Order: sequence, then structure tokens, then C-alpha cells
Amino acid sequence: MPRFSLSSILRIILSAAFIAPAAAPSQAQMAVIDPSNLIQNALTATRTLQQINNQIQQITNQVRSLENEARNLTNLGQRFAPEFVQQLRELDALIDTAGGVALEVQQTRDALQTLFSGRYAGTDFATRARTAIEQIDVSRAALRNSLVVQAKVTEQLRADQTILERLSAASANATGALAATQATNEFLAFQAQQSMRLQSLLVAESRAEALERAREMEVQAQGRAQSAYFFAGARTAHPGQKPWN
Repeated sequence: MPRFSLSSILRIILSAAFIAPAAAPSQAQMAVIDPSNLIQNALTATRTLQQINNQIQQITNQVRSLENEARNLTNLGQRFAPEFVQQLRELDALIDTAGGVALEVQQTRDALQTLFSGRYAGTDFATRARTAIEQIDVSRAALRNSLVVQAKVTEQLRADQTILERLSAASANATGALAATQATNEFLAFQAQQSMRLQSLLVAESRAEALERAREMEVQAQGRAQSAYFFAGARTAHPGQKPWN
């Protein structure tokens, strides 16, 4: 709506008032103009117009406020956290299905007590051979699981490139505070998933290395027991001979 100043309104009214008698017939009676009444009417019209302009401005501000609120409440429209959780579950399933020594504390203690005790004195060859085979199987299973987890992590890292591109695009298209907050949370979830995946990979690799190291120590312990058994018989059969003299 156009805005009119007080002076312009007064000029319009006064012009209309003075032009009207000139256009009337000569026989008509000249109109009487009350300047004070005319000015009062002009002031009233001006105030009314100003009030209308103020109301229009208030409505405009309210509409803009509602538009901003609607924009701030706009959802990001995409969720990526379920994909991250699914990837972590896949890694966890690979570790759970691995053979050999389990990752639970009590089961690990039991397996170490049985397979990696280091006590072979007085055992026969068949017992030591059977234990060695079980140790090799456990070490092989841990190494196999480590390689499988590495392969899975590599596949997921390739998939992460696509997910990251989608997440970046969604973040760039965020239109309000809510969408921006959701995009930030999704990026944090992505970083957490990366960290947890790295931890899973380190666990698998460290587990394989630890079991192989334990197996090597058991081989040494078995060798010492076998050597003691052999040379004990030699001492008995050849007392006083080198290297026992």
C-alpha cells in the first residue's frame, strides 16, 4: 500500500475544495469551507493511514518470522547412523564367529590355562603333540579372522566414500538450525564409527599376534621338556660320559 505524508494529503483536500466552486454554475450558492474541520479530517485520515501501514508491517514481520521458524524446523531428510551401526554389527559378527580363543575374559583365561600353560614336565610325546596341534589351530584361526576383518574393513572404507559424499551434500543443503544440528550429529556418528572400526581391527590383529607369540613360547617350553626327557635317559644310560662328567 503506498504511503502518503500529511502535507500531500492536505494539498489534495485543499485543491479539491478550491476547485469545486469554480466548476459550479454561476447560479449555484458558493460553498463555505471550514479550515479547522478540514485540517482535523486530514489529520484523522493521516493517523488512520499510519495505523494501517503499521499493521501491514507487523503482519509482514510475522510472516517472515514464521518462514524463518519453518526453515529452522526443516528436517535434514536423511539418516546415515543406521548404516554405520550395520557396518559395526557386521564386524562384530565376524569376530564372534571366529574360531579359536574367544574374546570373553573367562573363556580366554580357561583357554590359556589349557593350551598355553607352559607345563610339560612329565608329559608323554602324544600329549605334547596333541597340544601342539591345538595351539597351531588356535593361532591359525586367529590369523584367519584378522585377515577377514582386514578385508571387511577395506570394503567398508570404500563404501564410506559414497556415504561421506552423501552426508556432505546433505549438510551443504541444510536450510535451518535443525538440519544443521542433524548434519553435525551425523558427522559425529561417522567419526565414532571410524574409531570403533579401527578398534575392532586392532583387536583382531593384536589377538592373532598374541596367540602366535604364545604358541612360540609353548614350542620353546615343549622343546625344553623334550630335551630334559632325552638327556635324562642319556645320563642314566651313560653316567660319567660327556657332557655329564
